[in-house]
Amino acid sequence: MEDFTIAIVGRPNVGKSTLFNKLIKKQKSIVAKHPGTTRDFQIEKIDSRAHSFNVMDTAGFEMKKNDPIYIADAYLFMCDGQTPITELDHELLSNIRKLNKPCLYAVNKIDTAYFKEHEAEFHKFLGSTYIQLAAEKNIGLTKLINSFEEKLSLPEVEPTVPLAYRMKVAIMGRPNVGKSTLMNQLLSKERVIVSSIPGTTIDSIDSAVEVNQQKYLFIDTAGLRKKRNVIEKVEKMATYSAINALERADILLLVIDACEGPREQDVQLAKLAWKRGVAVILLINKWDLLSPEKRTNTYWQKVIWYKFRHFNRIPFLFISATEKRNITKIFEAISQTKAFYEQVVEPKKLNDTFLNWVHKTTHPMIKKELGKRSKVNLYSMKQTKNAPPHFEVKTNYPDQITDPYDRFLKTKIREEFGFWGIPINITYKTSR
Repeated sequence: MEDFTIAIVGRPNVGKSTLFNKLIKKQKSIVAKHPGTTRDFQIEKIDSRAHSFNVMDTAGFEMKKNDPIYIADAYLFMCDGQTPITELDHELLSNIRKLNKPCLYAVNKIDTAYFKEHEAEFHKFLGSTYIQLAAEKNIGLTKLINSFEEKLSLPEVEPTVPLAYRMKVAIMGRPNVGKSTLMNQLLSKERVIVSSIPGTTIDSIDSAVEVNQQKYLFIDTAGLRKKRNVIEKVEKMATYSAINALERADILLLVIDACEGPREQDVQLAKLAWKRGVAVILLINKWDLLSPEKRTNTYWQKVIWYKFRHFNRIPFLFISATEKRNITKIFEAISQTKAFYEQVVEPKKLNDTFLNWVHKTTHPMIKKELGKRSKVNLYSMKQTKNAPPHFEVKTNYPDQITDPYDRFLKTKIREEFGFWGIPINITYKTSR
């Protein structure tokens, strides 16, 4: 079967070549902040998980008779998130759609102030399914590849990364919490720089480890830090490499300094991980430096479960990276979390248990027209996806399910089936 080709199209200077270079992990196309600097076109092959395809960097927007753009099997149409949508954008998108081939949409440079102020305009132009990118900073690349795999008929190939190494674990934490020392212990050799000065780990490092015939891929990143200007959102508090690592990971080991305790930045990072479908395990490092009264499980349950109260009893483990305490237990915690992360609950057991929950704790009545109150009935639950788990509930009022009741169901799922520290998604659909 011939390789499937995806052409990156868009007006000049939207970031097509930058994205192309990031996808192929080479600096092949000329990148400059002037329109028309990409000459001719480039095609490179990409092997991603169980698929293989070509990606094409197009020279421009003119669709001439012999333009190589016509050989593509699908298109990725890109807009520039830091400038207004132009007539040229409309013209090119119209021409692409006339080809009657699959087309995905993306907005690049979403880290700019203009995009944040005018996001609704891009939503109106491209619809709700476009992919948000900041290609130069590696943001959104994994989501883009996933969209290629999910929405296009790509040829299947043998995975380039052995399935045994698919236990992908990111390690993060604020500067100077002992993350690099921990990484050295996990790898059993000096693989990263260790220093008391925050920020000495450069970029991210992937390392494969085998313990008790289990294989782990650790994704190490530089410590989180705030930039010079005051930044509110966690995606700007974290380094861009940390965000990219979360997009590649299944589990996050969030390292916390026991002497300082969890900070708001730790909570925000855990929320960011859950938003991206990543399970979270807290590692309380430097535990050996605490006073005896603060070295108890009861004390830390109160601290962690209060600070991370929206996570429904997030799992945590006491460690000392410098003293090598509980290092082997980290691998056990990862394996256990991964097993629950991939768990598929037996359908009948899930539905019977669900019906028992809703029988004992019914959903509050809702107000309808003329002050009348109506009963919300919940009929069934099924699991539609794992890693991370997704569930579907049939009900007569899918748009009226309250947030507290949604949290109640997620709590019951965790309590019954062990999804601790794992993000759960529930979709409510009409029973009709």
